[in-house]
Amino acid sequence: MMGIPDIATIRDTLSRVAKVDLDNGSAPDIETAVARLRGHRIGVTAGPEIAASAPHQAALLTVVNIARRYALGGVTVEGDLDVPLLVAGDRSRSLAEEVAAQGGQRGMPGDDEVTVIVGAPTRRPMRGVALTFEGWRGGVVPPEAARLTERTTVMPAAVLAGAFASAEAFAMLRGEAEAGYKAVGLSLWRPGRTAHWMQPESDGPPLEALPDNLWILGLGHLGQAFLWALLMCPYANRSAVRLVLQDVDTVTGSTESTSILTQDGMSGAMKTRAVAGVLERHGFRTTLIERPFDVGFRRRAADDPAVLICGVDNLLARSQIEGPGFPFVVEAGIGDSAQDFRSIRLHTFPASRRAADLWVSGSARRVADLDRPGYRRLSEAGSDVCGLTRLAETAVGAPFVGTVTACLMLGQVLRLLAGDAPDALVDLDLRSVRSRRAVRNDVIEPFNPGYQGLEA
Repeated sequence: MMGIPDIATIRDTLSRVAKVDLDNGSAPDIETAVARLRGHRIGVTAGPEIAASAPHQAALLTVVNIARRYALGGVTVEGDLDVPLLVAGDRSRSLAEEVAAQGGQRGMPGDDEVTVIVGAPTRRPMRGVALTFEGWRGGVVPPEAARLTERTTVMPAAVLAGAFASAEAFAMLRGEAEAGYKAVGLSLWRPGRTAHWMQPESDGPPLEALPDNLWILGLGHLGQAFLWALLMCPYANRSAVRLVLQDVDTVTGSTESTSILTQDGMSGAMKTRAVAGVLERHGFRTTLIERPFDVGFRRRAADDPAVLICGVDNLLARSQIEGPGFPFVVEAGIGDSAQDFRSIRLHTFPASRRAADLWVSGSARRVADLDRPGYRRLSEAGSDVCGLTRLAETAVGAPFVGTVTACLMLGQVLRLLAGDAPDALVDLDLRSVRSRRAVRNDVIEPFNPGYQGLEA
């Protein structure tokens, strides 16, 4: 006889992508939701550009890293991968080794597989999309459509292209009507609707500086995606980059489904230490803070970074992020339900509106909906209402959403270094990027938060 389900274990291990189908009612139980992901396969076909182009490598690795977390049937990569790795500061490895480390398998994708095109391969897939980028811009287009030059020193633009390609491949696997038939992307320089992302008017100047002193608050979905984009950047001296990492949570089985620095074997470790291990292997220096971010927290002006990157989902913490006195704060949140998990909202501070006014104490929480087939089945098996409520209130997510968000967040810092005003607000939904909006921040004055040049 089947025992009562262990809801706490389910909550800690269930893929946040599988939970989308549990929460929208399309899966009658957890097993069906997970089986759907196991049926997803993604192909990647890469052209000769990957041998000498760091941005193409960054885009390819981003696709593999993201896609393998929702395409549990496997990510197959076709192309000449036996070339030096040009990104992530590790020239001792080959691209093939890094593809394998990120969960990709070498081989030729099947004709019926959704396939992402990187560069200009000789073989064109029957079903797929092509990623493309230039300058501060990145996105995805149908395979036969015109593309950008695919030259950039703004590595987050290439990462952004990989994230959009992963998002579009996911939508194709789900049978969404327009998926694969449209150009979709963003300019990190001008993310609003003033100019189309494929037009040069939306581009910015050549990148000349990278941040080398940052405080990262929250090391889950958004924090890890931000650090992945940072890892891809062409730092001249990685040992001079200092990253302060703050979190109080541990890695669970579910973390890997959305947090793209998380790998097998990290479960049970503090997120600070797991992430620091990754960053230090790639040459960065880290300082760990393992206590809550609360009203008593203060920045020490003499030695703490000037820039705070906030990716926590705690509304109280977000309302207090201006309190410690960081001169520049980039904060973002993403949707957490089956209906809005592809929505993104980014803020920078100081701004005309205070963080405390945006997230007031006692803001309403999302109400758990237990009237779904999967939750009814767990209830019938004997699960208690409190446990089911906690499971239902647990956020859903998809790693491509956090990665698009992270590129926008890093873009705000890069724009500050380039002497540009950041955005006070960026608001968009990946289901309808055309409806996005961005509002410039007229409060922040240009300043030097610490930087270094690009790799020669």
